[in-house]
Amino acid sequence: MVNTSITHIDAAGPFYRNRKASELAQSGASFEAVTHLLLTGVWQPGIQAWPQIETPADCRKALALDAKGVKPNDFSKILARVVLALGMNGRGSAELAGDRVESERLIIQTLAGCFGYFSPAGRFVQRRAHEPIAGQVLRAAACEQTEENRSAINQMLVLLADHELASASFASRIAASTNSDLYCCVAAALCVHAGSSTVAATFAVDEQLFKPLSRRNWSKMQRFAAQRGTSLFGFNHPLYPKGDPRAEYLLGLALKLAPVDPKVPMLLEFLEQAKAQSSALPGIAIALVILARTLGMPRDAASVLWILSRSVGWMAHALEQRTQGFMLRPRARFVGGESGSL
Repeated sequence: MVNTSITHIDAAGPFYRNRKASELAQSGASFEAVTHLLLTGVWQPGIQAWPQIETPADCRKALALDAKGVKPNDFSKILARVVLALGMNGRGSAELAGDRVESERLIIQTLAGCFGYFSPAGRFVQRRAHEPIAGQVLRAAACEQTEENRSAINQMLVLLADHELASASFASRIAASTNSDLYCCVAAALCVHAGSSTVAATFAVDEQLFKPLSRRNWSKMQRFAAQRGTSLFGFNHPLYPKGDPRAEYLLGLALKLAPVDPKVPMLLEFLEQAKAQSSALPGIAIALVILARTLGMPRDAASVLWILSRSVGWMAHALEQRTQGFMLRPRARFVGGESGSL
């Protein structure tokens, strides 16, 4: 059991510092303001965009080399390497010494700029002065910069910024408990988040379910979703037996937008039928893929949306763990039988 004052969860979803995440998203609160709330506990709703910070040239160079020809399901590993690179050349030591705020913002804007590697340009996109993170994401992903699209991305980032003690958040806390810098904590969380039960599920949803889906194989894919949905695609989150309210929120956002991908209405119909016939309740991976397709984002962008949003929670948990002043070192219960004599 880990004590926390960051996030708690009930059937309505997560609450950040006792503020309901879905209400923060719906209110129009900026991702930057919610980031400040999660990291500091202070609510400053007027925050809209951060001052300009340059992503260091050495990190952009390393990213450009690493990202060439990388397979989509390995991109989270590349992002972990980039975050570690951000902490090199004295920047990690500076963060531990107190230069924390710039480190937090540097991590977030660098992850947002990586959407450029999914776009036709295939390059990192630096954040502009006074540009909100939602705007940087759309520009980097070469998506249309409408107010509706920016709002949808901002709401998604707010809604998924933290989810209590998820596995990756716990990994971040473990790293923090050994006095690692924030860059190492986020990289550790990224490696855990890369697992098949979380971010890799977005690839499975798109490649194995949504991409091959057609009217001709509709019944077959419904059976497939019912049989493998929970383990492979993220249906039926165990914390939400009546359905994940975050996924429902994101699917509702998609319904309000004119879809760039013409297949989206059929996918939404498929999910409704799966819910009605098989009680297959969609999870975050599914909803993110739908939202990304609706906005016309590059293929496989859904996974980076999840990583970008959740990086805030990983940092918040790392910072909170530092204040608790002890190393997370659980004990194991040995079950291997009695020791033999030598």
